[in-house]
Parts: sequence; structure tokens; C-alpha cells
Amino acid sequence: MKPLCFATILPALALMAPHHAQAQAAPDDAAADETALALQPSPDNAPATDEIVVTAPRYGEALILPETEFNEDEIGAYGSDSIGELIRNITPLIDGSGDEPIILVNGEPIGGTSEIGVYPPEVLARLAILPPEAAARYGYPPGRRVVNLVLKKNFSNWQAEAGKTIATAGGRRSDRASLGRFVIAGPTRWNAQLQYSRDSALLKSERTIAPRTGPVAPDGYVVGAGGGEIDPALSALAGEAVTSAAIPPGAALQPPTLGDFAATANKVGLEDPNRHETLLAPGRFIAFSAGVTRPLGKFSGSLNVNASSNRSTGLYGIPMASLILPAGSPWSPFADDVTLIRSFAGVRALRSEQDSKTLGASLLLSGAIGDWRASLAANYSRSWTDNLLERGIDGVAIQQMIDARDPAFNPYRPLPDTVLVSERNRGRSESMSARVNVAKPILKLPAGPVTTAITLGANRSRSANQRIDGLGELLARTARGRGQLSGQLSFGIPLASRSADVLQPLGDLSADLSIGSEKTSRTRVQSSIDGGLNWTPFPFLQLRGSYGYEEIVPSFDQLHAPRVATITRIYDLVREEVAEPVFVTGGNPGLGQGSRRSLSISGLLRPLGDQRLTLSIGYRSEVARGGATGFPALTPAIEALFPERITRDAAGRLVGVDARAVAIQRDSSARVTTGLVVRLPGRVIAAGGRAAVRKPGNPLQLSFSLSHRWQLRNELLIRRGAPVIDYLGPDGGQSRHSASFQFVAAKRGVGVELSGNWTGPARIRGPVLSGERRDYRYAPTALFDLSAFIEPEKIWARAKNAGWLSDLKLSIDVQNLLNGYRRVTFADGSIPDGYGRSEIDPLGRTLRVAVRKRF
Repeated sequence: MKPLCFATILPALALMAPHHAQAQAAPDDAAADETALALQPSPDNAPATDEIVVTAPRYGEALILPETEFNEDEIGAYGSDSIGELIRNITPLIDGSGDEPIILVNGEPIGGTSEIGVYPPEVLARLAILPPEAAARYGYPPGRRVVNLVLKKNFSNWQAEAGKTIATAGGRRSDRASLGRFVIAGPTRWNAQLQYSRDSALLKSERTIAPRTGPVAPDGYVVGAGGGEIDPALSALAGEAVTSAAIPPGAALQPPTLGDFAATANKVGLEDPNRHETLLAPGRFIAFSAGVTRPLGKFSGSLNVNASSNRSTGLYGIPMASLILPAGSPWSPFADDVTLIRSFAGVRALRSEQDSKTLGASLLLSGAIGDWRASLAANYSRSWTDNLLERGIDGVAIQQMIDARDPAFNPYRPLPDTVLVSERNRGRSESMSARVNVAKPILKLPAGPVTTAITLGANRSRSANQRIDGLGELLARTARGRGQLSGQLSFGIPLASRSADVLQPLGDLSADLSIGSEKTSRTRVQSSIDGGLNWTPFPFLQLRGSYGYEEIVPSFDQLHAPRVATITRIYDLVREEVAEPVFVTGGNPGLGQGSRRSLSISGLLRPLGDQRLTLSIGYRSEVARGGATGFPALTPAIEALFPERITRDAAGRLVGVDARAVAIQRDSSARVTTGLVVRLPGRVIAAGGRAAVRKPGNPLQLSFSLSHRWQLRNELLIRRGAPVIDYLGPDGGQSRHSASFQFVAAKRGVGVELSGNWTGPARIRGPVLSGERRDYRYAPTALFDLSAFIEPEKIWARAKNAGWLSDLKLSIDVQNLLNGYRRVTFADGSIPDGYGRSEIDPLGRTLRVAVRKRF
């Protein structure tokens, strides 16, 4: 709420007004806000005459004043191409949790982040990060961070973007393109956008990686039994000892003769198997979204729809089978049995295909019903998945056909599809949800009004899945459904207020309380309670403490997600080698209920009284009992706990991992996060966002953030009597310390950003081999990213006609600037097999160049 003094403003307006009555263009919203703020009289120069003071909310203001705010120039300094990208870029300034914040638009909740995330940042007049107590005021769980996006009142443009990303080491290429239309006309806005992206394959042959097998012969060949001479008569025809011979070209049409094999004696065409295996699968993504928001009587209504298609196909080598071609077979000209080496179909590699399609819609109605602020949000989503995994060829079935000596079966022809061992998983899921929220002040206390928010929600989820073998035979079918009803009652209670002169020595003190319950199909009612205390003893210091308890049930996906089998490249610590097992993910219906307790304490200090310098520190601990968690990273300790989830072949090689969620006994963690933010923008906003002074010209925008995360505890107990997995110890391999930084420097039309992440050392206890244990030591790692952009028109703003440079933006992004990776060694400094540069991070440094045009 901003007081505007007419006694001060009217003379200023009179001086600016022209002598003749002419229509004047309304100033920009953000400029008008800052002008109003700058014109507020200070206590030293306040006029002595009587004044009429009008108090009115700032356009787009939320229920709570912002903790941090960005104007247009500060938003533009990040060079983001969409609001969604902007939110990700300022994550270090929101908080250290990394959780996705709640998004408001013009101080009101929206149907979902996808509604506004595709809009360009140019639609924003300002962006405000609200203090932690804001979530409870809007009916969300207390403590979640809230970001308020204030849109310009009028905006209209088309926007086209194209970009290309390449790996500097070669191989991988990615293309991106989008076209969108965005319009804002007061309370009405609408948008439509089409996005397309394509990624090429990164083959193993494009990196220095040892192949899993020796050279392969896609055309097939024969060798003598035991590796010796195939047939003396063949050697006599060829004039040399023949130990191998390629399949003759005409063998696919008629039985070959010794003379045919003599022409291919000792001439076997070999292929590098790495040319037929992908490290990164090629993919294609298409998405369309559209939405409209407009007044509906006293309410505002929003409707948004979206659809997407995502497809990728990985290659996992040419399948080869070793078969015995017996003497006397109608297809063998040899006197003795020989070994026939065959591929499935030439250079046809095994595939792993993932194909998914989604369709969604959301509806939001919001407005006032009497003294209540009310909103109704409804969401619908539907998805289809189709996943194919080819495991290999059935050598036993082929051998049986050869042994049957059926002249109709030609072992030299491409093998029939019936011998390809594969499985296909098809899934369909559907989700419908509705959420009603009403809020109002219900009680007047000396320090301010007590506000309450009531939230009611309902959700219905269904899924159906089929598992089919390569012959089209149904192996399994499941269908599941679940409904949920939830309710939450939240209160915001002011206890002391500096501005209201209530318990003034305490500063500003408030409490928030949330009580909720949830009923899920076939379970008892789960309850939750969250409470927080917010204390600002001084304008430059904010403190918060909160405690939460909730009874939880596994998510619908943890219970009933479609079964998906994929080939996943991991390091097998037991055998000290790279393995490519079949990873199975999906739902686990055997999971049970649990509870979670959390405690957090945080502080924020702004010693200069504004946003130029911010120091923060926070402590958070969580203890979950019962419930479920994702399958942990595979280590010898995890394999010992879940032997039924791990499959190895007769040689001990890792061939399968059941990576579905697992039930737990207890999961506990505790961490301390600290942060430093330095901002030197073109204006100064006092703590609480109560004053603003704009610096003239085009000042340099500078910001720097540094955050550190210290994990005090991270332990998992699977079942009573089992050993505790200490993720920070040698059984988990997690680093206790990590840090990140971000530096942004920009002026209007040009900017650069440098960011980085540092991870501390870690260790994993290896297996005992030959009476010796060798631990894996993970070295500290620092990775850096660099991005820059330029908008030529804004740099040469005095040009009378910008031409094709008008509203053009060029950007460049370098990920992994120094081409770093996390090095792993044994205690003696040697590098384990499978931990080379190309195996840990095959992609390496990438370079992206993009151009965006508004018109």
C-alpha cells in the first residue's frame, strides 16, 4: 500500500503539463510505480500544510510486501528467453532449496506454471520474491517460496527463436526452434506457441571408449570347430589354410558350394561395434500450448491447453549368435561340423525406443465473493507411453531350426523376426484434479488482521499398462485407479507490528499455522500440521522458524507408474567394469504409508538496509518413518540389501536392475545452507520494498550470488536389523559439501553471466578382490558455464531506423566451459577401468548459439 500525497504530486503534474489541453500517454506501469515512490515526501521536507493522503494498492501487488524485487532492467540483465527460464536463472536468489516456487500473476494464483512460463520476460513490469510467510496466506504449505509476476498492462508481439547446440568434442548436435504469439490488453491476455527440438545421436565410436566386445561381422562367417581349419578340401581350393570364411553373396538364394566359400576364404568383413551403440540417444520433441485469460463478470477466467510428443531411439550393438552348422546339413558343403556366426539382419542394431505423448488442460476462475478472495482451479492431463526394448536374438531357437535340417530354413538369410527377443510396454494414464481456495481477514488484532485461507482439493488418477513380447503375445496387464480428497485450513496471525506501534520493541512478529488432512482410496485419513514464526526485530534482519508433521502415502506414480525397461550405462563396482544392464522402472504396489517430520530455522540479514547485500543462513532437518523412496544408486552395500533386485549372469556380469521405488524404515537428513547475494542495480529498494530511487541513464547491473550446502546427516534404514546406509560415508559416496555461484553483469542490450558448481570429495567402499579392498575416491570438482547476449537495437538506440536489427537478440551459451569432469581414482592414484574422461561425461563441453526475433 503506497500513500500518495496530492499536495506534492499536483504541483509537479502542473509543471509537467503542456499549456494546451492535449491527450497524454499513460506512463509505463513500472515507471509510474517508481515515480510515485520517489515522490513520497521524507520527514525532513514534509510540507506543514494540511494534506489529503490517499492510500491505494500498487498495481499487481501481492498480499505481502516483497522481500526482493526486480525491475525491467534487472530482469533484462539475465538475458532469458522465457519467464520459465528467468525463474530458473534467479533460483539462487530465491532460496537455497532448489524447489520450484509458487507463481502468482499480478498478485493472484494461476492454474499452473506452464500457463505463464512460455511468455517472454519482456511482458514483465517487475518480479517480486515474497517472504516465506506468503505461502500460507495463499493457502499453500507454509514456508514454500512465492514469486509474484507483475505484467505490463499492454503488450503484443510475435516471437521466433532458433538455436543450435554442438558438442565441441564432436558427435552430438541439437536444434531448437519456436514460434509464439503473446498479447496482453489490460486484464485480458492470450498466447499460443509451437516448439520443436531435435537431438542427434552420440555414438561410442565418437569417443575414446573400449568396446564391450571384439569386432563384429554383420554379414556373418563360418569358422572351424574349436577355431581350427574349417575343411581341408576348402583349404586346397583356396591354396592356403582357411580358418574363417565370410558367407558368400549368393548363399541367401541357394546352398553355397566349397568354391563359393573359397572366394571368401579368410576374408571376413569386421565392424567396430562402437559404431552401432549410442552413448546419447537421438530424440525429437514437439509441443504446442495455448491459453487465454479474460474477465468473466466480477471474476477472471483462464483456460490453457497443451500437447506434446517426445520420441527417442537408442542403439545397443549388433546382436551376434554363435551356431553349429552340422555336416550333412542341406546348407553345409563342409565335411565336418563348423561354427556359423550370424547377426540378426546385417548392421541392424538392437534398439531401445521411448515414445510418449501428453495432452493437458487447466481452468482457473478467481475473484471476490463478498469479503472472500476465491479461486477455483481444475486440471486434466492424459498421457500415452510406448516403450520397446530389444534384448538380443534367441540362439537356442535358431539352433533348433538348423538341427531340424529343414531345407526351407536358410541359415544364411536375414533371420526371422520371431528370433528377436524383445518386449514392449504400453501405458495410458489420466489425472483429474480440482482445487478451491477462499481467503479473507476474519479478526482484527492490534497488530493487524488475522487472515485465514481454506483450501479443498480432489484428485482422481488412473493408469492401464500392457506388457507384450516380440511376437505380440500379452504377458501382463494391469489397471489401477486412485482418488484423493484433501482439505487445509491456514491462518496468518500478526503478533507485533512496528508500523502499527504494537509491541514496537519486538519489531514485526507474526505466526502462520496450517492444519490439513487427506483421504486416499483404500487408506486411512492422513493428517498434517505446519507452523511457522516470522520475526523481523530490525528492518534489516528477518528470522523464521517452522515445524511440520505429515502422514504420507506413496505417490500414484510410485505405486502404479507404467513399467519401463531401458538399457542404462552404469559402473559396476563389484566387477570394476562398465555395465549396461536392463533397468526396470515403474510402480511398486507393495509400498506402504509413513510419516515425515521437518524442522527449519533460517535468517536473512541486509546490513545496508536494502538489496545491495544479503546474507542468509538456514538449517533444515527431516526424518521420514515408513513410506517409500526411490531406488538408491547401486553400490556394493545397496546390492547386499537388495539381492532380489539385482540380476547377474553365470559369469557374474550385471545384466538387470529392478529400480522401482522401495519401502523404507527410516530416512533422515540434516543440512545447513548459507548464502551471499550482492546486487548493484540501477536503483535501490529498501528492505520490505518500501522505497525506490532510480539512477539515471543506463547503469551497469551487477549481481553476484554464492551459496554453500553442508550436509550434516543423510542416512537410510531399509528394514529393522539391516545396516544403516550412510550416504555421506563410504557406502553412499555423496559429498558432504557443495557450493555454487553466479555472476551477472549487464547494461541495456548486452549482458554476460558466469556460473559454476563445486562438489567436495567423496569415497565409495569397493569390494574385496584378491584379498585387497580398493576404495573409489572422488576428487573435488568445479564446473563452469558462460553465457552472453546482445540486442543490437538497444545498444545503438540512437539509430533512426534499426531495420532488421529491430527487436533482435543474439545469445551464446557455453556449458562446461573448461570441459571438466569428476575424476575417480584408487588410493594409489590409478584410474579404474571405465572411469575415463569419455566414460564419466561423454558429452563434455557444449556450445549453443541462438537468435530470437520479436516482431
